Amino acid sequence: MLWNKLQRWGYRRHPNKSKTWVNGKYWGTIGNDNWVFKDGDIYLQKHAWTEIKRHTKVKETRSPYDGDSIYWSIRMGKHPVLTSQKGKLLKRQKGKCAHCGLTFKDRDLMETHHILPRALGGTNKLDNLELLHLHCHDQKHGKNFNIIELDINPW
Repeated sequence: MLWNKLQRWGYRRHPNKSKTWVNGKYWGTIGNDNWVFKDGDIYLQKHAWTEIKRHTKVKETRSPYDGDSIYWSIRMGKHPVLTSQKGKLLKRQKGKCAHCGLTFKDRDLMETHHILPRALGGTNKLDNLELLHLHCHDQKHGKNFNIIELDINPW
């Protein structure tokens, strides 16, 4: 359908040229594919060139509400929105937060924490990283204030 519309556009754009000339101007060969719409080095990618990524089916009668949080946490490690680094950390930690030990849920905000801070020579390698809930990460890095300090300097 798109191919037909592009071809008709080419014929309308050049009404005084032959169809062979229009086809030669706007269609060409890229790799092994003929009839690729292009203009010079710029070309329109074909749908067939898009890689198909299969999803993993949910096993049997599983449900996020059935209480099997380990299954859902491990499955969430393969979620397309998560980075591969977070997915690996999620699998390594068996779906649990390294700080509080609670299982990550689908909507939980996760942050990557450096065990040895980068400022002190830590790296971004997986063995120096752990996955925490957002609020656990804030607790870990938060400073403990006492009431007297807040009265003297609230900011």
